[in-house]
Amino acid sequence: MDRESGELPVKTQAALLSLNRSSLYYPPALPSAEEVAIKHRIDQIYTQYPFYGSRRITAVLHREMTINRKAVNATCGDGHCGCLSRTESQ
Repeated sequence: MDRESGELPVKTQAALLSLNRSSLYYPPALPSAEEVAIKHRIDQIYTQYPFYGSRRITAVLHREMTINRKAVNATCGDGHCGCLSRTESQ
């Protein structure tokens, strides 16, 4: 992205790069330390037990912290790990 050059408008540059213009104006929010710790722990569990799905990972995590399956699915669903939800595995 070259905002200083007047050759191409920002709208055209964003379209050529297949980006939303709104994502160009606001910096992405950084994940919290807690979220990073949860992702790291999910990754540890999944590395040790790759056959565990999101329900089983949630059960293991629930012994250590307060977390629900929705939060685990959100983390697993972003491509962070390969754990599958019940609907994806069928």
